[in-house]
Amino acid sequence: MYKLFEKNGILEMLDDDYDILHGFGFEYIVRDIDNILEGKNNDTVSDTYHYEMINHGTIRASTLKDIIRLICEQYSVSEDEALKRFYESHIGECFSDDETGLYGQSALYIFSLYKEEKQLSET
Repeated sequence: MYKLFEKNGILEMLDDDYDILHGFGFEYIVRDIDNILEGKNNDTVSDTYHYEMINHGTIRASTLKDIIRLICEQYSVSEDEALKRFYESHIGECFSDDETGLYGQSALYIFSLYKEEKQLSET
């Protein structure tokens, strides 16, 4: 793996962009690595590595299932109720808005923001 990542510039990308990447969800980073390895990015990684390589809707869909599962477990509600609660929250609105970049964060991080918002609204 090391040789493959080194040959394709992935190690350089991970090192150069660590400050940005460490906040993104697993699926987001892996998808970019897959795109690079599949040759969907034919130039050097440092010149053309762009986060818009992945459709934001795809990222949301892969993260949302985990967020909803966490809400269901934490608050003992159905999936439908968890979806309703999440999308009626401020964090849910931000998650839906491409401009915030929240869609690219990990499910656990987004859930922690949701949980914090919920706790603040109860006080």
